[in-house]
Amino acid sequence: MLPKVWIAGFNPFSLDQCGTWKEIDLNEYFKISNSSPNEECLLEITSTHALLANGSQLFSYSTVTEDNNQQNLAHKVVSISASNWHCLVLLENGDLFRYDIHENRLSKLDFLNVERPLDGSNDEPETITMIACGDQVSLAVTSAKSLFYIPNRTITFPRHVRISKTAVGLEHCLLLTSNGDVYSFGGGLRGQLGNGEIVPHQEQPQLVDALAGVKIVDIAAGGWHSVAVSAFGDAYCWGWNSRGQLGLPAGKGSVQSVPQLADIEGDDGEEVSLEKVYCGSGHTVGVCSKGRVYFAGNDLEEKMNYLKVDRDPKIERFKKFSLPAQSRGTADLKCGPNSLFFLAKT
Repeated sequence: MLPKVWIAGFNPFSLDQCGTWKEIDLNEYFKISNSSPNEECLLEITSTHALLANGSQLFSYSTVTEDNNQQNLAHKVVSISASNWHCLVLLENGDLFRYDIHENRLSKLDFLNVERPLDGSNDEPETITMIACGDQVSLAVTSAKSLFYIPNRTITFPRHVRISKTAVGLEHCLLLTSNGDVYSFGGGLRGQLGNGEIVPHQEQPQLVDALAGVKIVDIAAGGWHSVAVSAFGDAYCWGWNSRGQLGLPAGKGSVQSVPQLADIEGDDGEEVSLEKVYCGSGHTVGVCSKGRVYFAGNDLEEKMNYLKVDRDPKIERFKKFSLPAQSRGTADLKCGPNSLFFLAKT
């Protein structure tokens, strides 16, 4: 049996109920064979599809056609990351596949041997450990601490540097290291690299100097904006602020090319300490230590309500986001380009 999911904003399973929270029973849309109740369920929501992995099976559900496609793989799926066009699929044995969402085509990616030394100095097999998929950029991190701007090797970090998390927007990439440093590269025309400059493209990862000395514990990348959370629970936001997704008024400095400290207050006026952060195309979601959720940017409930006249709703400062009562105790929160969803514990 598959778990239930609660979705706000764009709902690929029920277009007539986009906006407000909707409880979805995934078993009505995905027919899983040989599903174990303890098997982890992985879900991604794009602008047109829902992608689900369970065991060694990958499913794709189309909002437009309501087609449900299935791919059977040789090993268990341990990670998926989807853009509006492709989904990267990482298997338990280290194999990586790219699934073409609109063509229903699965292709194996094998690029690790392209730059392997010929002198036998690297006898330890190199495997992929981390993936991130965007519309224009996709990343893979390997056990040898190599970073691939798929399919090209971008850089091999020094022995003491370990990448703990990756995040990609539409054009840019963020890297978080185990010691709390943040690196950025890729497109930077909307300030999303955080280096104080507006540049078309930055080829190599560079340290975000404005965060030097601040231990960062989590990162997220939106369409053209970036967010980092410090060990003290502070949120730093930079990039495009067209929808107020940086927690600043949208009309005041639509581009912030250096990290800005977000002002987040609780109901009683006390300062909020964040632990995790997530981004959609034009919204930002922070989760505090008490489990409360704070939101800034595109107002998903209003924006996706097609019966309302206001087509430009936005939340310009972080506000507490009301959650469905049934979602308490859920395991995972994630964002799609125009959605926010919770997956129930299995």
